[in-house]
Amino acid sequence: MVQPQSAIVKNFSLQSELTKDHSYTNGQILSSMNCQAEESARNVFIDNLESNLGDPALFPGTVNIEAHVVRILGQLFDLPETGTGLVLTGGSEANITALWAIRNNMKKELDLPTSKPMELIAPESAHISIDKAADLLDLKLISIPVTDSYQLDIKKAEEAISSQTIGIVGVAGTTAFGTIDPLNEVNELCLENNLPLHIDAAFGGMVFPFLANSEDYNLSFKLKSLVSLTVDIHKMGRVSIPGGGLLWRDISYSKAIEFTLPYLAGKPRQNTLTGTRSGASSIAFAHLWEKKGRIGFQNEVNRCVHNTKLLADELKSRGFLIPIDPIINILGVQIPKSLIISQVEFHQTLWEYGWTTSLVNGSLRFVIMPATTRDHLINLLKIIDQIISK
Repeated sequence: MVQPQSAIVKNFSLQSELTKDHSYTNGQILSSMNCQAEESARNVFIDNLESNLGDPALFPGTVNIEAHVVRILGQLFDLPETGTGLVLTGGSEANITALWAIRNNMKKELDLPTSKPMELIAPESAHISIDKAADLLDLKLISIPVTDSYQLDIKKAEEAISSQTIGIVGVAGTTAFGTIDPLNEVNELCLENNLPLHIDAAFGGMVFPFLANSEDYNLSFKLKSLVSLTVDIHKMGRVSIPGGGLLWRDISYSKAIEFTLPYLAGKPRQNTLTGTRSGASSIAFAHLWEKKGRIGFQNEVNRCVHNTKLLADELKSRGFLIPIDPIINILGVQIPKSLIISQVEFHQTLWEYGWTTSLVNGSLRFVIMPATTRDHLINLLKIIDQIISK
């Protein structure tokens, strides 16, 4: 029997519901690419909750701060002086917005027949937001298998290119294993076929540039075919949700999705999915960069990567299988057949102990964020030893 509305409201307890949520602060969340914001950034965010980038006449200073954040992010990826960008809600909105601009530009440039769908090439490892973008933008998504190293198969991508192809998506920091596609080869393929490249670096964008061997990956607008790049600041950027970034090589892409708002003062132009758009994350990130600088972010990234490799080594020594050695702070693990417990049971048992993990592409995934310290991992390994000794 359905309860009357009055009973539902009467029995509802806000505090009771909130006690069911997990907290990023305890260091035991290993299933999420998000983490708690740094305290000072959180305070700055709260102080600027009402800022609205969608109304530049009222918040011109916040608009300037967003441009400053775009310049900071642009420096990480060699964005040319002609480049521009936005701070959005996250990687999903940024990917959809980027592909919206590519579609409009390529549709106009190629004068493609409407009888056939436009096609977008992306690896199987691509984030689900790429599927969402294809659905929303009426694109046919051509999903390319990945290699044993969980990277886009260049040969198969080349075979998939047709007269209807409007672009290729590369990934820097895959959800499952943190891998990065062979961007130099993807770039060459795009140049040979006069196709734009979009890179989804929502997670990896605030990791790869800080690695000691970052030049090996060439996550950079020095790739001549690269027209747009997604990078989140609410993940390893350590600001409160929501905070995503989108960089464009030049203004022609933002112009391709531009609308004028006749009802706001100054009749501003917008190139975003949302009208009202929080400026709090831009302000918080600008504050955090001023406080920590590049070295501060680099130290934190390298600590997380070091802890991830430490966990990988410890699990290997216990007989666990590591299908792909971690290059950033994401680790995929498989349970050896010698253990009686199944992978699903192991995953569920960790949750019962308060350690959240996820199952992705046949592996147990651990994401080691800043809140998870070496001491946390030592405690986790003690729990794992208890589980496998039963």
